[in-house]
Order: sequence, then structure tokens, then C-alpha cells
Amino acid sequence: MEDESRDLVMFDYDGVIVDSFEVFATAFIDACRLAGIGAVTTPEQVLALFEDNLYASLRAGGASAPQIEKALSRTGQALIRATHWLRPFPLMPQVLAELGESRTVVIVTSSPEAVVEGWLRRHGVQGVAEVAGAETGRSKVEKIRDLTARFAGQEAYWYVGDTAGDIREAREAGVTPLGVAWGWHDPELLEQAGAQRIAATPAELLAIVAPDLRADFLGLG
Repeated sequence: MEDESRDLVMFDYDGVIVDSFEVFATAFIDACRLAGIGAVTTPEQVLALFEDNLYASLRAGGASAPQIEKALSRTGQALIRATHWLRPFPLMPQVLAELGESRTVVIVTSSPEAVVEGWLRRHGVQGVAEVAGAETGRSKVEKIRDLTARFAGQEAYWYVGDTAGDIREAREAGVTPLGVAWGWHDPELLEQAGAQRIAATPAELLAIVAPDLRADFLGLG
């Protein structure tokens, strides 16, 4: 059970922790086709959806609620089957394990919790206390606000994301958005969306959100 006396650090999943875009885009395009969503046929169109909240982008493109649920359900099933293909970004498991020793790490994502939790178990990733996935709600803003209310009184709340939509939702929720340079959207797009910092590497990410851990992580004493 998470320790609410510890500082909270929040992470997105796809594009921050797991290198999943190619698999996700392939599965999602096929799921949209089967659900009758004709506006999503290329990887570039998938990326564009994440410039805002995914659900909001799909609705703005004309997809109905039942179509969206069907597409996301089929995508989730495909990602569960593809768990063995999805690899963590180098050093991200170590960053999460290091943070988990002294912080409460929560993944806030649009992906189903079963997908994320199954992937964490398969790859032996430690340090994550909780996953707030698709089952918890569609809006990352609401999920982030619920978490910060539970972990009240922090000096700063970081949300680590890799898309412009992540950054915008973090800002709307009132937390500090930290972009990563290795994710789905380019750093320039993250900065335009309002990212306060861009981490070039996982080691730099750790130094930003937990500067007290930097020396130990880098083996500097």
C-alpha cells in the first residue's frame, strides 16, 4: 500500500517508461478501422491525437463514445498479447526503482491498468506503488487532482510526460509538467505545450525530480 507521507511523483507510461509507439500505433489503427473510426489510418494521425486528451481528440474527430470504447478495448487486448515485444527505455527501470525507495511513484495513463501492471511484472520493474489507468477515468486532469489531494502539502508535484496532451493536462491539473526527450512528441512540441523542463536522459530526469538521489544513482557517493 502506498505511503502518503512520502512525496508523490507521477509518470506517464507509454513513451516515458516503455518504448511502445510502433506497437501501439499498429494496434490502434487496426482497432479504429474495426470500430469504424475512419480518421485514424497513419502513425502521424495517431501522434496528432495525443496533442490533446486522447478521448477528446477522438470525439473532436467525429468518433462516437461506443466507437471509442470498442477501439480502446481492442487496442488494450492487443497490447496485452504484445507485452513481450515492449521494452523499457534504457535506465527507466532503474530510475523507478531508485525513486520508489523514498517517493511514492504513481503511473497516470490512458492505458488499461491490466496492460501496465502486466508489463511491469513481466519486466520485473520495481518502485511503482500504483497505476491510475483507463479504468480510473478518462481525464488525466481528474486523476492527477485526486492524487495531489491525497498527497497534500508537497512543495512541488511533478508529472513526467512525453506528449503535448500530457503537458497540457498536467498544467490544467495544477502540477509541474516535465517532458522527456525520448518520447512520442518532439521536445519543441512539449515546450510549446508548456513543459517547465525537458529531461534529455533518465539520469537527468531523476536529478530534476529528486536531486537528493542523483549522486547515489550515478555512483558518485
